[in-house]
Formats: sequence, C-alpha cells, structure tokens
Amino acid sequence: MKYFAVMLALLAVVGIASGCEGSSTTQTQSQSINLEGVGNARELGGYVGYNGRAVKHGVILRTADLSHATSNDIQRLQDVYHLATVIDLRMNMEIAQAPDPEIPGVVNIHCGIMDEEATMKRIQETAPADKVELLINAVKSGVVNDKLYITFLSGDQGKEGYSRMFKELEALPEGKSLLFHCTQGKDRTGCAAMLILSALGVDEDTIMADYVLTNTFNAKLIESERKMLEERGYRGEELEAIMKAMDEVDPQYMINALEWMKENYSSVAGYITQKLGVSESQIDALREKFLAK
Repeated sequence: MKYFAVMLALLAVVGIASGCEGSSTTQTQSQSINLEGVGNARELGGYVGYNGRAVKHGVILRTADLSHATSNDIQRLQDVYHLATVIDLRMNMEIAQAPDPEIPGVVNIHCGIMDEEATMKRIQETAPADKVELLINAVKSGVVNDKLYITFLSGDQGKEGYSRMFKELEALPEGKSLLFHCTQGKDRTGCAAMLILSALGVDEDTIMADYVLTNTFNAKLIESERKMLEERGYRGEELEAIMKAMDEVDPQYMINALEWMKENYSSVAGYITQKLGVSESQIDALREKFLAK
C-alpha cells in the first residue's frame, strides 16, 4: 500500500488526480464546500465506501477553525448543509485565541485531542514572540514530528476525543450535517477524517489522497508561508520541518499512523473497535446512515 498511497497522494498535491460522483479519486471542486473565510473547507462526500456505496454528500464536513467565518459562510452552513454539530478538536488555548462563532441551532462540542498542559510545557520553555515562533518551538521541542499522529491516537485525550466524535456522528439527526475541525484543519482533523472514512469502508489510497488534498486547498497559504520563513533565514530540512507544523501535510505522517494501527490492532477498524469503543454493530449503523443506498 505504501508505494501506491504515496504516488496517489503526490498526484493529488499537483492536481493531477480527478474524480466524479462515486469515484475513489479526489478533486478539489467536488470536495469543496465553498466557504469564504474558512480555510481547508471541504467534505467527505462522494468517496466510495463499503460495498461500493458512496459517502453521502453534504453530511460530514471538515475545515480549519471557524473564527473567520463570514456571515455568508454561516448562512451557507445553515441553509445548504443544515449544520447541527461542530466538533472542535483544538486545545483550550487555541479556542480562547480564535473562538468559533455561535451559530443558532448548532451545538459546539469540544473534543480536544492533545494533552494541553504537557504540550504547552514543552513548546513554551522559551516564550515565543508570535504564533510562527510557537510553531517553530513545536518542531524544535519534538512535539511536531512524523510520529505526531501516533501520539494523537495513543494518548488518553486523543482516544477520548475521537471516541466522542463517533458518538456524535451516531447521534446526528437525519437531514443534518456535522463539521469537525482543529486550527489548520490538517493534522487532528486529518486523523479524524481517516478514522471516519476507514469506518465507512473507504480504501486507504483514497484516504491518503484526501489527506494530502490539504496541500491543494492550502496552496497559496503554503507558498506565502514558505516565502516568509525563507525571509527569516530558514532553509533545507529545518524549513521543511517547520512547514509541516504550519499548513502543509506530509504523507509519511499518515502512513506511520496507519502502519502503527495495523501493527498493534491488525487494522484501522481494529483500533476503532478496541480503543475507541465503537462496536462492529455501531460501525454497521454508521455505514447505513452515511453511505448512499
């Protein structure tokens, strides 16, 4: 799987991969939910899942944080997607700095994935001058590395957060949608998407391609960040490592997480049932709920 996953991921990054309704390939236009002020805003609909049934469109949404959502964005989430639940995967500090807007009729549920106290203690050994320096500290302290997602999945807080996410999916009213997000909508959110798509029976190559679609949605932002870091004097491996802490994703991060789950729980489904407490009958129910007939 590793070779084909990486190749498909790279094709998605450069925009070669294409698709249509019920296709297992990714396409920026088909996945976008067209929000003005929210980054990396897309959905999981259209991917082929269990028994060849496609994930329903407009029901499971993934984004960066909603703090800059415009009035048009909020109206769209209400009128087009009938949003009912927002799952916020961020730390309390992140929420305080950039709170989500209150949307009438929408329940916002905090499902923090990272151990905030331990994480911030490692990052803030020296007080960062700004958000960029905070992320640079995260790389230098070892908080961000290619085993980051294993940390999410193995930690008690991560397991609790992702377990709660599945409970909210199970409880989602018919005709409504659920949106999950972190800050950049790529790491904690990327793991969440991987778990959901895996539960729905989507193949690993498609999951990988969806994961790296972040690099397409964030292309302009990544370009400007890279230029900014180069102007600060960062080059080579150090520059690339910092980019992974900002708005870029690296297929190896997800490959490591998938392999870790296979080695320890036989499969992603094994991890979901054994560590998140989602039974096989609940997975069957989720497939009936979120896959087209």
